[in-house]
Amino acid sequence: MRIFKSLIGVAIVLIAGCDASPPAITDDPELNERLESLITLEGQRRLDNFVLPESDDFARIPQDPRNPLTSEKIRLGQLLFHDPTLSQSPLYESSRGTYSCATCHHAKAGFQAGRQQSIGDGGSGWGERGEARRPDPRYPLLDVDTPPLRSPSVLNTAYQRVMQWSGGAGANGPNDETTGFWSDRGVTRVNHLGYDGLETQAILAMNSHRMDNASTSVVATNSEYQALWNQVFPGEPVSDEKVGLAIGAYERTIMASQAPFQRWLKGETNAMTSQEKRGALVFFGPSACSDCHTGPALSSMAFYALGMKDMAGPDVFNSPPEQLGRGEFLTTGTSDYKFKVPQLYNMIDSPFLGHGGTFKSIREVVDYYHRGIPEQNLPPGTVTDQFKPLVLTPDDLSDLTVFLTTALRDPDLGRYVPSSVPSGGCIPANDAQARIDLGCN
Repeated sequence: MRIFKSLIGVAIVLIAGCDASPPAITDDPELNERLESLITLEGQRRLDNFVLPESDDFARIPQDPRNPLTSEKIRLGQLLFHDPTLSQSPLYESSRGTYSCATCHHAKAGFQAGRQQSIGDGGSGWGERGEARRPDPRYPLLDVDTPPLRSPSVLNTAYQRVMQWSGGAGANGPNDETTGFWSDRGVTRVNHLGYDGLETQAILAMNSHRMDNASTSVVATNSEYQALWNQVFPGEPVSDEKVGLAIGAYERTIMASQAPFQRWLKGETNAMTSQEKRGALVFFGPSACSDCHTGPALSSMAFYALGMKDMAGPDVFNSPPEQLGRGEFLTTGTSDYKFKVPQLYNMIDSPFLGHGGTFKSIREVVDYYHRGIPEQNLPPGTVTDQFKPLVLTPDDLSDLTVFLTTALRDPDLGRYVPSSVPSGGCIPANDAQARIDLGCN
């Protein structure tokens, strides 16, 4: 058992008339000990199993052996991820150079979108964290790039062997035995390249989000880009595949390593409040959340049917069709409506949760799991057996919500964002209204 050396902080009791505030406890050895014992399952696993590495700790960051991490590759990928110059294949010329990967996965929204449905090509405006982005009225609505599922966060995705809600992007891990279902269309169309999920997803996105033809962007001519490119890919021309590899390398280093729970795991026993620790006890205990949300990212490569609603609402465009999740490409019928377990950090930064983004707060999701009643009427036998009503007290629910909301929030994701990009474009969106909203003019 780890020995906790922190002393209980003693607060000064302020007297106001006859009322006195209770002392503020900054540490609680008993809570710390209980939580450590629960997480380690009485010695069956270590706290280290849940620790996220720092972004420069390459030895501990999972990576594709065909795309090893280097500082130069990560820097190149960081710039490419945020640079609107990659939007070289919009359907209409007015949108060229106006959106980037970060338009739908940006730091202020926990590296997901700041609205329920992300908008890439054909979008306009920004607001504070992407909430004001709308289809450009000059763009035919049916041509606007609006995906049918919530844009998942790229935080901590180094721990995902396959990507997307269906897990269809990626050639390895859970997809080792699925090659018979791959095709030259849809989510599996670049799996034949043999890369892991992050690299596959980044290459796939170049085409699916109309950012291919990177060789026609300033990446091929700008001196800063060319100097980096020649360090990372010496003698090789600019290509969508290599751009995807650089972006995938950068994404592997985006870790929520400064969240209070992470700091607590590393020995800062007062990094979490007492309520956050009580919430962690619920998370790793009676709620059974950690049965599925585990490891450093609090995620897993499992797929479950929980009956959550598909994307719908006033801010959703182009009427997304029914979503089958893993069954999108595994057409046996046994994987229908099953979606990948997501990571849990910085959810509060963009409160659109579930594969359809239909939950508007973390407490809504907690209550949904507590009730254990599917929102959708799925075929009999489809809903995962583990999804059933829980027996938690009101205090348990409140404490769990606080743990998920604040203990799992890294307050400084801005450290992963460059101050500028070589093209001179506005980060993360570069259309006329976004430039005004972001102060780029």
